[in-house]
Amino acid sequence: MKKLFIASALVAAVSVCGLAAAKSASHEMRHHQPIKMMIKHLRGLSLTETQRDEIKTLVSNFRSANPRPSFDDIEREGFALATATEAELIEFVTEKMTAKEDKFFALAQLRHNIFNVLTPEQQTLMLEKEAKREAKREARQDSMARRDARFSKGSERMRGHHGPFKGLDLTDEQKAELVALKEEAKVAMQSHRETMRNFKDAQQTLIRSDAFSEDAFDALVAQYKDDLVSAAVEKAKQRQAMFAVLTDEQQALLKAKRTEERELREMFRPN
Repeated sequence: MKKLFIASALVAAVSVCGLAAAKSASHEMRHHQPIKMMIKHLRGLSLTETQRDEIKTLVSNFRSANPRPSFDDIEREGFALATATEAELIEFVTEKMTAKEDKFFALAQLRHNIFNVLTPEQQTLMLEKEAKREAKREARQDSMARRDARFSKGSERMRGHHGPFKGLDLTDEQKAELVALKEEAKVAMQSHRETMRNFKDAQQTLIRSDAFSEDAFDALVAQYKDDLVSAAVEKAKQRQAMFAVLTDEQQALLKAKRTEERELREMFRPN
C-alpha cells in the first residue's frame, strides 16, 4: 500500500504545470487539468466559429500525442519508493521530470498557440479576467492562512482535520502526530509555493510573448528545476512520515478505500 501511496504523491508532485495547485495524491484527476483551465479562461471571449475550430484541433492533437497514464503504469514506476532514502527520492524525481520535459513543452506550446488564435482585444480581455481571478485566489489563500493560524493554537477542530486519513479511526496520539508533521512542513511548503508561483508567472509571460521557443522554455525549466525537485521530495518525505504513523490495519483499510475510489473513477473515465 505504501508503494502506491508514495508513488501517486510523487507523480503528482513532479508535474511541473500542476505542482503549484496540487492538493491530493491522485494523478488521474490532474492529468490534462491544464486543458480544463484553458477552457475556463476562454469563457466569455466571444470566440468565432473559426477560432473554436482552430482551438479544438489544437487540443485534440495535444491529447492524441500525450495520452494519460494508467494506474498500472504509475504503480510500476513507484514500486520501490515506500522505503526510499532522500537520495533515491531525488534521483527518482529528477529522472521523472527529465522524462516529462517533452510533455511540459508540448503543453506550453499548446497554450502559446491558443493564445495566438485570439485577437488582441480578446487577449486583453483574457488577461483582465485572469487578474481578477488571481486577486480572488490570493484573498482565499489569505483567509485560509488566517484560519489555519487560529486552528494551530491547540484547536480541537484542527486536531480532527486529518485529510486522506479520515475514517481510519485514528487515536488521539496519531492525530497529534499528524498535526505535528503538518505544522513542521508548513514553512517549507510555503517557500515552495512561492517558488512555484514565480515559476508559473515566468512561464505564462514567456508563453504569451514572441520570444517563446523550445530553447527559451527549456532554459526557464532548467532555472527552476532544482527547486521543483526539492518541492517534490519534501512532499514525498512528509507523506512517508505521515503514513508511518498508521498501523498495519489502518494502512490496509486506506489501501482498500483508495482501490475502491480508483475503480469508481475508472468507470467514468473517457476511453
